[in-house]
Amino acid sequence: FWLIDLAWGLLGVSRAAALAVVFLISSLVIYLTELLAKALFPENPDIARRVPCLMLGSAVFIIYSSLILFDLLLTACVLAAVLALLDFAKGLGAICAVTAGLFIGLGVLSKGPVVLVHVAAPILLYPLWRDPHSSLPPRRFFSSTVVVVAAALLPVAAWLGPVLHRLGSSFAYDLVWRQAAGRVSGSLAGAHARPFYFYVELLPVMFLPWILSPHLWRSRPWQRWQAGIDIPLRDQRVIRLLALWPLAVLAAFSLIAGKQPHYLVPALPPVILLLGYFMARIPLGALKVIAAAMLAAAGIAQAVGSGTVLPRFDMTAAASFIEARPDADLAFEGRYQGELTFLARLERPFAVVSPETWDGWLRTYPRGYVVAKVRAFPNTVNRVVFSQCLQKENLVILEAARKSGQMVHVARGSIGGERMEATGPCR
Repeated sequence: FWLIDLAWGLLGVSRAAALAVVFLISSLVIYLTELLAKALFPENPDIARRVPCLMLGSAVFIIYSSLILFDLLLTACVLAAVLALLDFAKGLGAICAVTAGLFIGLGVLSKGPVVLVHVAAPILLYPLWRDPHSSLPPRRFFSSTVVVVAAALLPVAAWLGPVLHRLGSSFAYDLVWRQAAGRVSGSLAGAHARPFYFYVELLPVMFLPWILSPHLWRSRPWQRWQAGIDIPLRDQRVIRLLALWPLAVLAAFSLIAGKQPHYLVPALPPVILLLGYFMARIPLGALKVIAAAMLAAAGIAQAVGSGTVLPRFDMTAAASFIEARPDADLAFEGRYQGELTFLARLERPFAVVSPETWDGWLRTYPRGYVVAKVRAFPNTVNRVVFSQCLQKENLVILEAARKSGQMVHVARGSIGGERMEATGPCR
């Protein structure tokens, strides 16, 4: 959100400016994954050359690279930290450990302490993938994690210190402990508690569509790995890292009650590199065709969805109604999730009310409006000044008393409206 605010400050407030940030972060993830391929397989540049195609054709990347979520930004921080750790393991100095720690700290600011799960896997697996001829001894590597942790605390402290000074210790408790512990235990509201095997069921999706490629299966990757055919000893160590890294992350997240599919997005780069290793002999042109087909399919699906599904969620008309009344006090019935703030370009927060309290709120703010989602119209239908079908609900805007005796009703997905005395429930 800080990056989007920066983009808006430079380019003006718009959806395009916000999506430009998402595009840049997605591009950065591809670039860093390519750098990781070069660092892990310096003698096999064909793997790095295939990373952009494999990533752009990945079903997971296509889905999440167009969404405003924190996971790709977290992925970039994890990749940058791992690259710095690789340099440190090669004996390039403590500055690499400090750099890794700073990126871990930025990962904490991006999405919280969950970054530790993603970077802990390659760190703890170090004895299994290190090069005994050119890497630091495990004892020295692990002892230097103190430097990494100390550096990671710097950006966190730089942000958390002023926040605590302004908002107090109760906010720190809710933010640092209650939210993290609540997601682990599943007790936090909206923690998305799911069964422990949830991620196991999703694991094959991480490999789509490449796991279905005949080119991959003709290369017999599993047999080559078991027999060590055409796989140098150094590559075997790296493949071990790439295989165990996402599995360790999956195992750790499976123990956490709160689960969402996108929590595994930062584990996608090692999966892509693993695929890249066993698909290095496949002509690059064939991979480009598959990636282009996946992108085209995603574009068609988005176009169809924009014309059929998205209008059911279109709140532009309600936002226009609110935007035309910039000085009005506003309240939202139920849990407000920012649905109208950006669309209406609001600079003030909504008050939150319930059906039992909105009458009192409207008496206190007689020139204000209450936004609510209802199945049936309130008994005081004369207060409804705006109505819009939103899925199977009515999105209504109420005032203290409608003076004109008329209300605006907007059909689903429309930004125009017609005047009528009343309307029935949406179906």
